[in-house]
Amino acid sequence: IPLGILAAKKRGTIVDNSATVFSLVGISIPAFLMGLFLVLLFSVKWKILPVAGYKTVAEDGFAIHMKYLLLPAIALGFEQAALITRMTRASVLEVLNCDYIKMAKSKGVKEFTLTVKHALHNALLAIITVVGQCFIILLSGATVVETIFNIPGVGALIVNSIERRDYEVIQGIVLVITLVNVLVNLLVDLLYGLADPRIRLQ
Repeated sequence: IPLGILAAKKRGTIVDNSATVFSLVGISIPAFLMGLFLVLLFSVKWKILPVAGYKTVAEDGFAIHMKYLLLPAIALGFEQAALITRMTRASVLEVLNCDYIKMAKSKGVKEFTLTVKHALHNALLAIITVVGQCFIILLSGATVVETIFNIPGVGALIVNSIERRDYEVIQGIVLVITLVNVLVNLLVDLLYGLADPRIRLQ
């Protein structure tokens, strides 16, 4: 979100172009391919991070736990971060071109207040929507990423259940994911009311 705001504020500069390239690359590369690139670079070539597996905090400590989670987190989050950056830039840019922003700027309102209090506040609805959708997309992307990095999670459970034809487990997981989807959409709707006082619950 801060990168999207900065890109909108510095439109046409190297910051804006870099943010645009970052968002285009992030949206274009799927999570599983990003995971394979990260493994190839950080695990095989540079040997900095582990290839796959999972260690709990109780087993090996917090530092080792984070070391194992870093590549899967980047693989899952890169596409979502790029999408949020792109949407934030577009929304803030649209608001910055409105007449009341130009009027506030001509009256001498400080740049920070103008950006955070007025532009970002009025662009929040689109940003909240895309953040909610990204959370739901993460659930589906976790299946492939957990398989690539050999992490024992919900995604791996889905794959194993399909291979074993364990229909009860598959139905249970689908039900949980559906409930999470409904709860996230409900939370997004409630956040609309907080972000924009013009929206009221009937």
